[in-house]
Amino acid sequence: MDEDSPKATKVKRKTAKKLSESYLRNSALYYLQRHPASVSHFLSVMERKMKRSLKDHPDQDFAAFSLFLREKLVPELTRSGFLNDALYAKALTGSLQRRGLPKRVIAMRLATKGVEADAEQMAEQDDIQAARLYAKRKRLGPYATRVRDPQKDMAALARAGFSYEIVMRVLKEDIKHG
Repeated sequence: MDEDSPKATKVKRKTAKKLSESYLRNSALYYLQRHPASVSHFLSVMERKMKRSLKDHPDQDFAAFSLFLREKLVPELTRSGFLNDALYAKALTGSLQRRGLPKRVIAMRLATKGVEADAEQMAEQDDIQAARLYAKRKRLGPYATRVRDPQKDMAALARAGFSYEIVMRVLKEDIKHG
């Protein structure tokens, strides 16, 4: 290396705080005020935080704090309304439906977050309407504002999770349906 180039220095990571019940409660409330979460997603976030703290402070009892989190903190947050899986699933499903995503993709996203799909809300979902909405939002097929390769439009809809039949039906439609 020449004299002008900066030397690679190792960035020192901030030391994690020691675990305590009040620290876990405060960090849980701070997290839930900023991000809606399901119970399982919340538990994974908090366990990651606890493991990070355990790296810096190996003398802590992970099992005891994990038990406190599961047995006391989660029921307390559920009673107070910070954690509500049904409401979270309904809101996330509605958001993904408005984005024009198919049922299958919505169910997979909900499963990733650890909640069941609301059967009633999913029954209302029409994949053809969702594909039209997605095509309109992305300006694909009949909603394109410039000449595009139809293969690219098909690929975009397929990547979004729509079946071949639905993709072909939407791309061959007249714009009058939207």
